[in-house]
Amino acid sequence: MTQDEHRQSVLTKAIQYRYIIECKNKSVELEVEDRDVFRNADDEIDCPLDVVLRKNDYSFNDLMNWDAREIQFVKLVDEEIIVINRVSLNVNL
Repeated sequence: MTQDEHRQSVLTKAIQYRYIIECKNKSVELEVEDRDVFRNADDEIDCPLDVVLRKNDYSFNDLMNWDAREIQFVKLVDEEIIVINRVSLNVNL
């Protein structure tokens, strides 16, 4: 790594987004493409879960089959996880 490359990597933080789905017996991480992340009407960072599920070859039926308990939309900044939004799936049917 050259000195310029090292300087650039120190100055720019790698930011990625993910959905983390906590299920009864496992945790599922879904990759989020940067182009799917936007600011909503409340000026909050957002990303549609259905799009991310589809792009990762899953559906809402998979959430039910996994017995999903909580969905977190997170930002990873240099491997530090920052929770943007958390939804609890405490649904009694």
